[in-house]
Amino acid sequence: MLNRSKQRIDGRSLRGPRRCALALAAVTFGGSAVAQTGITPSGIYPGELSPGGTKLPGSVEPVVQARTYYLDQESLAGVPSEAWAIGGWAGLRSPWLGQVAQFGLVGYTSLKLHGPDGKGGTRLLTPDQDSIAVIGEAFAALRFAGQTATLYRQLIDRPFINPQDNRMVPNTFEAYTVAGEAASGPGTLSYVGGYITKVKPRDANSFRWMSEAAGGGGDHQGLLFAGATYRFDKANNGYVRVDEQYGLDTYNTFYADVRYPLRLANDMMIVLGAQGYPQSAVGDKQVGSFSTWGYGLQAVLASGPFEGQLYWTQTGKDRDTLNPYGDHPSYLNMMQVAFNTAGEKAWGLGGKVNLKSLADGLSAAALYASGSDRVAFATGAPLGDRNETDVRVDYAFPKGTPAEGLRGAVRYSWLRQDGAAQTATQLRIYVFYDVRF
Repeated sequence: MLNRSKQRIDGRSLRGPRRCALALAAVTFGGSAVAQTGITPSGIYPGELSPGGTKLPGSVEPVVQARTYYLDQESLAGVPSEAWAIGGWAGLRSPWLGQVAQFGLVGYTSLKLHGPDGKGGTRLLTPDQDSIAVIGEAFAALRFAGQTATLYRQLIDRPFINPQDNRMVPNTFEAYTVAGEAASGPGTLSYVGGYITKVKPRDANSFRWMSEAAGGGGDHQGLLFAGATYRFDKANNGYVRVDEQYGLDTYNTFYADVRYPLRLANDMMIVLGAQGYPQSAVGDKQVGSFSTWGYGLQAVLASGPFEGQLYWTQTGKDRDTLNPYGDHPSYLNMMQVAFNTAGEKAWGLGGKVNLKSLADGLSAAALYASGSDRVAFATGAPLGDRNETDVRVDYAFPKGTPAEGLRGAVRYSWLRQDGAAQTATQLRIYVFYDVRF
């Protein structure tokens, strides 16, 4: 099995499995993913190679994952979208040359197995239902004085700038970044910053300027960003995080959140959280003049195999909060909507259960959210209240079994809105496999 150590672009060093993969066939129905849960992340980051993994000549590390994914949905207006794709990614990562330099290369594919004309929009393929094949990562990393500088095509994982890896292919970025980590009191402080020129969206074959991806129509511009995370409780993932992203001539976002775990007993924990994110137009204001905000609160109680979740979010009335560079970090970013419309107040209630007693690696979850007081930011006209229900079942073959690395999920969602023509439904099934050598 190929176990890789990786350094994510949030400055944290993480260890996790990465294996090579072979192609799979999928069933022809699909379930949808709650955005925050996503799929095992794609690609590679600068970091130490795993000591026990397979190596090619020159100690180069190969990493491959295969995916297959089917998605079928209908919008509130009755517009259908459907596709079935197979592919994944294959990459190579060099050892640290002279303990200073490392190189990485990853190609991503999403090949069409089924994609009816007029049913685009699943983001498994391009909007025209064409296959995707792109060199999504091609980086050089340099280490110096405890810092890692990463140059050119890479993954970035921050609250509003991230891979959004819940389809076949993630977002990747052309960027120039520096990340590091330092001990600070009882915890650790990780940090990252840099300049991003372009993003390759998850349903595209090419990179586009950050200002263009945000909807700007003026001169092509990039984005400056910086972020820091202080982990005061590593064992229970307690942290405080702040981020700043300044899109030249487009808009600025500041983000802050805290996750505070409290262990009530050996098998019982409550996690409290809060987040806030003001946004406003800057410079030439290529996306229009606006100032808006969003915030959220969460409480999660976990006891044994069960978990209960309670959420609240609210958005300012001047505009919907924007997230053109990745998944929205809102606590109520659901499978179909993020409940981030201008003026929207939303609450959510969910639960999760580990079904290990039935089958090791089996779990199920459900989440319901309801939003009200929405307005169309351009006119101020009221919009219909809405609610969404997401359900999912996930299974991963346990470690040590012949099929270790094989995972799959079935997910389904209903979105209802006052005044809409119908209920919007979304069904996904995906299977992915990290091959062991």
